Order: sequence, then C-alpha cells, then structure tokens
Amino acid sequence: MKTGKGKKRLSLKAKAFVLLGIVVFFIILSIIYIVNIVNPVLYEATEAKIKSVSYKALSTAVYSIIASNSDTYSELIHYTYDNNGKIALINVDSLNVNILSRQITSMAQGNIDNLASSGINVHLGAFSGISVFVNLGPQVTMALNPIGAVITSFRSEFTSAGINQTNHRIFVNIMCSICIIMPVYSPQIETSTDILIGENIIIGEVPSTYLQSSYLDEMLNLVP
Repeated sequence: MKTGKGKKRLSLKAKAFVLLGIVVFFIILSIIYIVNIVNPVLYEATEAKIKSVSYKALSTAVYSIIASNSDTYSELIHYTYDNNGKIALINVDSLNVNILSRQITSMAQGNIDNLASSGINVHLGAFSGISVFVNLGPQVTMALNPIGAVITSFRSEFTSAGINQTNHRIFVNIMCSICIIMPVYSPQIETSTDILIGENIIIGEVPSTYLQSSYLDEMLNLVP
C-alpha cells in the first residue's frame, strides 16, 4: 500500500519531468527560430556591410602600394625587340612581381585583421528576426573572424587601341574570406575584386602567343 508521502514524491518527480520537457521544448523552438528566422535577417543586414568594408580594406592596400611605385607596369614588364623593331619577347620581372605581391598581400592581411578585431555594428532590432526592425534599437558589435590568408593573383589583358596599337593592362585580383560570428552558426562571406595596377599602349604588332592572356597570367603568377 502506497503512503501519502510516496504519492507526494511521485508528484514532484512528474512535475520536474514536465518542467524539464517544457524547457527542452522552448530551447529547441528557440534554436529553430534563430536558425530559420533570425540568422537570415542578420546575414542580410551584415553581408553588404561586410563586403563593403572588406573591399575598402583590400583596395586601400593595393592603392597604397601602387602609389609608392613610380611606374608599376615598367617594373613588371620588359620588351625585347628584333632587328625590325618588332616585339620578339615580353619578359616578366619575377623578382618585382614577388615583391609587389608580398607587399600587397601583407598590407591587405593587416587591414583585414584590423577590420576583424573591430567587429561590425548591427542594430539590436536585427536580432528580432523581423526585417522592418533591422535599423531600430541601439547598435551592438558582432565579432568577425578572417578565414585563411588573403589571396593575391595577377591577370593580364590585351585590347585593341586603334590601328596597329594594343593596350596591355595588368590587374591584381585580391580575395579574402571573413566569417561572421552569429548565433548557432557562422557563415563565411567572400570578397574579391580586380584592380588595375598598370597599363601601356604597345605600338606595332604583338606576337599572337602573348595575346592569349592566360600565357602571361601564368608568368605573372609564378609567385611561391
């Protein structure tokens, strides 16, 4: 025969299990709400902003390094002419390419690291998961984390500039990935941009081999 004390103890255990079930239910419900409602709104509110500040950090590094060089194009590209005055060979100065690439990468990485350490400000309303509240409430700082190193590569382009004239341009492609620390998961946002670093008008015929941009691209990107 069960005593009243035993029934009371059983009742307390039942209440504890019910309370635990309610807590677990609300935790699961909160996670589902954050993942499906809050995070997409947060991502939408921060993606464009992160890409904008990342682009500024990358482009500032490129322009700062290029501004310190008197003529970037002539430091990277040299022509060899035949006896008829035609271009026989286009040489890439691998040493200067290496130096330039490392300078740009180093400064860009520093800019991205500084950006990550500062974080990015988002209005508290964005955490509600309601789009109309994105720009409401006080601002809070969300943490950022750079993923891997900044990647720098070069691209060459030949275009017609008139009769017997060719415009040769050299671009630097610079790319970084930043992870934004959000509730439950942290999406990765990539920023990539092409920036013109040098150009020259070539008078006369350019050998068809060099008109294939990929050929010079390979020579420009022989950077260890």
